[in-house]
Amino acid sequence: MKGTPVLMSAKTIVAASLLAAGTLATAAPAQAATETPQSVCGNGFRVVKDGVRTIKDRQGRQLGKVFLLYNRRTGYNCVVTFRTLFDVAYAKIRMDATLTVQTTTPPLTSSKTTSGVYSRHTKPAKLFARGLCVKYSGTIQSSDSAWVGKGGRDEWGNCGR
Repeated sequence: MKGTPVLMSAKTIVAASLLAAGTLATAAPAQAATETPQSVCGNGFRVVKDGVRTIKDRQGRQLGKVFLLYNRRTGYNCVVTFRTLFDVAYAKIRMDATLTVQTTTPPLTSSKTTSGVYSRHTKPAKLFARGLCVKYSGTIQSSDSAWVGKGGRDEWGNCGR
């Protein structure tokens, strides 16, 4: 009947509450797994042409990727390293991301590295680079130093001309 209140049993209310709690509890890991280089670097950053390089160890096993992004509005570049190989359920390992900008005044380069022990990706390394050439790299190392990988671009590029 229209306008008649619906009565729910205590079991129905508890079941609905548990379902909602379960949904909320599983949302955090899913959100972390969907992080992207753009979400780590921030609004307005986009991956540039030639801005994704694979990080491999000596055996050729892919450990992750390093990304170069640019924000046209601010003129900043951003580099972030993401791992793709998980040895022990997202155990934290040593990673870094490095951005080097070719400046027009001495010392002729400016560099920034974010380094630390992370579970999924590094913090972003950002530098102003409008109209300037850049190099970028990332490294990933296992907690026991059994494997180390490096990737990136060693030549100047993305000069913003």
